[in-house]
Amino acid sequence: MFEILPNPSLDMVLITVRALVLVGALCVFALAFIRWRRTDEQNNRRLHAQLERAFVELRSLHETVSVMSARLDGLSERAEVGARLAPAGAAAQRGYDVATRLARNGSNIDELIANCGITRHEAELLVRLHATQPRGEVATSRLRQQAQESQPMAASQQPAPAPGRKRGSLLSVVG
Repeated sequence: MFEILPNPSLDMVLITVRALVLVGALCVFALAFIRWRRTDEQNNRRLHAQLERAFVELRSLHETVSVMSARLDGLSERAEVGARLAPAGAAAQRGYDVATRLARNGSNIDELIANCGITRHEAELLVRLHATQPRGEVATSRLRQQAQESQPMAASQQPAPAPGRKRGSLLSVVG
């Protein structure tokens, strides 16, 4: 190179060195840029894969939420139906509580039926279980009298049960 140029001047040598340094720097920057782009593409692929997994999970959660929402709607409808039916059950329970108290205070079967809205059999059971009278002759005679009124004539011709006990009654089990 120096042979081609007869007398290279110092300025010319410095310009050539600067040009070579700039070309070298440009090559280094080009290589760095290429590496940076490859790394960026790899990061983008990883991010895209993570985003796809997140979308799949989000779809799955959306389906789960939809199913749970439908179940909650069904449960709320059942609760509404139960709430509509609950006052009737609560009133019936209150009627039994009142009937129990009246039976403990000595009310008879007819009073329980009239005041509490329960059936004759329920009233008889409550009187048997909660009456304050001893379970002796007074209670059994009243029950025997009521049983005779409710049974037809053919039943009165059957053999009489043992005194103080009525066949098939709670007194035969309890007494």
